[in-house]
Amino acid sequence: MGESVIPEATKILLPTFIALCLGALVGLERQVAQEESGGEKDFPGVRTFAFLALLGALAVLVGDVLGPWLSVAIFLASTTFLVLRYSYDTSRHDDPGYTTEIAGLCIFAVGVLAQAGQLLVATVITIAMVALLRSKRAWHRASALLEPAELETLIRFLVITGIVLPLLPDDPVEGFYGVLRPRDVWRMVVLISGISFVGYALMRVRAGRSSHTIMGILGGFVSSTAAAITYSRAARESGQTRPYESLVVLATSTAFVRMGIVLAIVAPNLLPRVALPLGAMFGVGVLLGFARRLPSSAAGDWGAYENPLQLRLALTFAAMYAAILVLVAAAREHLGDQAIYGLSALGALAGADAPSLSLARLASDGRLDLESASIAVVVVAISTTLAKSAIVVTLGRGAFAARVVPPLLLIAATGAAILVLY
Repeated sequence: MGESVIPEATKILLPTFIALCLGALVGLERQVAQEESGGEKDFPGVRTFAFLALLGALAVLVGDVLGPWLSVAIFLASTTFLVLRYSYDTSRHDDPGYTTEIAGLCIFAVGVLAQAGQLLVATVITIAMVALLRSKRAWHRASALLEPAELETLIRFLVITGIVLPLLPDDPVEGFYGVLRPRDVWRMVVLISGISFVGYALMRVRAGRSSHTIMGILGGFVSSTAAAITYSRAARESGQTRPYESLVVLATSTAFVRMGIVLAIVAPNLLPRVALPLGAMFGVGVLLGFARRLPSSAAGDWGAYENPLQLRLALTFAAMYAAILVLVAAAREHLGDQAIYGLSALGALAGADAPSLSLARLASDGRLDLESASIAVVVVAISTTLAKSAIVVTLGRGAFAARVVPPLLLIAATGAAILVLY
């Protein structure tokens, strides 16, 4: 009998202990934040939040034994405590804020989830809470940098996506080799735009406070083609090559990581086949980019990037993706795999996203074998690197082209060598 009691007690007490720990974690963040701001010592901290999480766990336990009404009573009592605490703070400060009180309610719910057996959900929510609470300054900086027009663009994109996406048909459109599905096209637009916007937002936040190395890497996540155009023009107009050399090389190299992320999401079974060439091209590019970097304290013109959530850019990418998707399917059916490689190389001249995404989608749907798709993806990476070289020669010219083109050609040669030998 004793042996059966111990596992039963463990089953009950382990979630309770985890709830306590999760509450203490959030309380620790609140306590540290208050000490950093020089606030009061009686501010809710580790113990208070641990007890709030414990109350949530007890609400589940007591509700199971004595009925749900007692659980509701515990919740109301906890809420009343937080309201009284907020009223007390308000009487002593003009604008105390209510983040801590809201966090207290959330951690009560985390305790409920933990005791109910949803330990993973409770843990993930707690980690997200701590990250959100600690990122206060970053959010304030971001809001200060975000212009009203950019916010409107973001909201418009989200509204259109939320309304249009469910209405688009998910069945293949007749007459396009069975590969064109409107809903899938817009999903891919959301994916690419989302990755680009993350890089764009980070560039806005870090502009003027980060080294050339960091800004070059972020530029590759936004658009390596835009980076090559922007920095080549800046080098020519300013007459200075050094501030922009590493930016172009690093942005080009980061594009391979971006391609890997897209492949991991759309066609994860394709990623292992291209990991070596893409990884080698990235590694060579980073080494060459670091060799040309300026000191971290160096200032520079980071260039102007368009907001990737603009509807015009989204529709342009949708048209390119749909066109390449259909053309690749048609080329494979009528001309064979060799035509796919040539088409991929041509498509990559305008950017790597549309052709690599099209190949990944066809591979994931089983319409293109993995070997052909992997070769075509590497061809895309090589071709888009050569396209950057052409941009640098055309727009940067002179000394800038002489210093940037050789690294880009070496990156492309690395991919080509692995493609031939591997």
